[in-house]
Amino acid sequence: MIRTTFKSVRKLAGTAAFIAVLISVVLFSFDLVATPSAHAAGAYAPADSPGTLAVVRQTVDIDYGNKISITAVVDSGSRPVESVRALFRPRGGSTIWSYYYPEFVIDGELISVSFEIATGPGSYHPPGIEFETEIELTHPEGDISIAVSPELVEYLDPDKDWKRTDGDGYTIVYYGISDSDVNKLIATVNSRIPTLKNVLGVTDAPDFPHFKAVVFPSIRDATPSFPPVSQTATDQFLFAGFAQPEYWLFVQGQLNATTFTHELAHLYTDEVISSSLNAGIPSWLGEGLARFLETGSSSSSNARLRSSVRPDEFLALRHMQTIPGQRSDVFIFYPQAGAFVGYLIEEYAAGSMGDFLAAINSGQSLLLAFEEVYGKSLYEMENDWRANFEAAPLAIPSVTPEPAEPSEESSPGTPIPLVNFSVGSSGASDSAGDVAATGVTGTTAPVFLPTVTPQNSGNTGTASGGSATGTGSDSNPDYVIAILVVALLVFAGIWLFIARRSKLPKRKSSG
Repeated sequence: MIRTTFKSVRKLAGTAAFIAVLISVVLFSFDLVATPSAHAAGAYAPADSPGTLAVVRQTVDIDYGNKISITAVVDSGSRPVESVRALFRPRGGSTIWSYYYPEFVIDGELISVSFEIATGPGSYHPPGIEFETEIELTHPEGDISIAVSPELVEYLDPDKDWKRTDGDGYTIVYYGISDSDVNKLIATVNSRIPTLKNVLGVTDAPDFPHFKAVVFPSIRDATPSFPPVSQTATDQFLFAGFAQPEYWLFVQGQLNATTFTHELAHLYTDEVISSSLNAGIPSWLGEGLARFLETGSSSSSNARLRSSVRPDEFLALRHMQTIPGQRSDVFIFYPQAGAFVGYLIEEYAAGSMGDFLAAINSGQSLLLAFEEVYGKSLYEMENDWRANFEAAPLAIPSVTPEPAEPSEESSPGTPIPLVNFSVGSSGASDSAGDVAATGVTGTTAPVFLPTVTPQNSGNTGTASGGSATGTGSDSNPDYVIAILVVALLVFAGIWLFIARRSKLPKRKSSG
C-alpha cells in the first residue's frame, strides 16, 4: 500500500513537473510573440548611448502617388558593417515598423543608404502622413548600431504650395484656399472644441495627440489622393473626405466647418476608446456622436427625421451596428443616429456620455456599460426616444442579444465614406450626416458634399526593392499563440497517454 502510494505520488509529481514546464514554455512563447521589440514599441536608446549613431544627412524625393525615395548618410564610427536594414513607421497610435535590406555604399566612416516607401496602388498612404525612419547597422561581431533620423518624412505633393495654420489641438495643411477663410473655419471649430471634449470626456492629457487636417480646395483636387474604392467613385467625385484615425489625420475635399468638426470628432472618439480592452463601438454611436458634435445640437437631425422619415421607417438600433448599404436606409441612418445620441446627451448630463465611453474603453460590454451609466437598458431608452416621434415601441429582448451580423447590403467591417448627400433639388445639405445619395457626375464638384468617416485599418505599406521585406512586430499574434498552445497540449496529451499505457499490466494470452 505504501509502495503504491509512493509510486502514485512520484507519478503525480512527474506529471506536475511536466505541466509546469509546459506552462513555462507557453508563457515564454507568448512573451516572444506578444511583446514588441524595441523598434515596434518605439523605444530607442538615448543619443549618447553606445551603439547609437547619427544620421548626418538625409534627402527625400517624393514622387507623389507612387513612392518616397530616401537617402540617409550615417556615420558608422569607423566600425566595419556586415549588413544594413532600413526601417520606417507612420506616425500614429498603433502603427508598426516595416523594413527591408537596401543597397548601401561605404565611403570611409560614412555609409550611404537608399530606400523607398511605396505609396502607389496597393500601398496607399494618405497625404499628410509622417514617417519615422531609422537605419540599423549590423557589425561582424553581431551587435547592432542604430541611427535614428531626427526628421519626420511628410508625404505631400511637392508641386503644391502647402501652408499650415494651427487650431486648438490640430493643424490645417492646405493650398489654394484663402488664409482668411481658413482662419474663419478655425474660429468656428475652436468654439466647438470645449463641447466636444466635454461630451467625450476628454482631458487635456500631455500624451493626447495633435491632429492634422489636410484640406484641398475642391473635391476634384482631393479625389486622386483619396483611398482607392472604385473607379466610379473616382470618376464621379462621390467622396468629400476620409479620416485616418490610426494616423491622427483626415483629408477633406473642401473647406467647411461642419464637415471639419464631424471628421475631427471621429479622431477624438477613436482616441477616447483606443484601449486594447474594448471591442469598438457600433456605427450608430460613432456616427451619432460625430453628427451631434458638428454643431453641439440634435436639432438638425430631429428636423430631418420629422420632415423626411415616417415613424414606421425608423431603424432598430440592433440593425445599426454597421452603416447600411441601401440608399433608403442610409438616408435614415445618419439623422437617426445623430438624433438618438443627441437625446442621450441633452436629456441626461453631458458627462454621462464620457462615462459611458470610458466604461466601454475599460473592457465593459456596451449593453452593461449603458445600463450602469443611464440606469436603464439601451432598448428601454430606445423606446423612450421613439415615443418622441410617435414611433411604435420595439420588443425588448429578454436576454442580452449579440450585435446583429451585417447583412449582405451592409458595409463590411469598417465603413467607407458615402456618396453625395444632397437634399431635394437644391443639391445642398446642412450636415455631414445628411443623406440622399445622389452621385455627382461629370466634372462639376458639389457645392457641399458631406461625408461619413471611415476608420481604415492601418496600411503601413511595403518598401520596394531590397532583398527582404517584413514588419518589426506582428500586429495580431493571437493566431500564432493559439496554434502553439494547441500543439503543445496535443503533445502533452499524447505523452500522458503513452506513459499511462506503458504502466498498464499486460494481458495474459489465453491458450
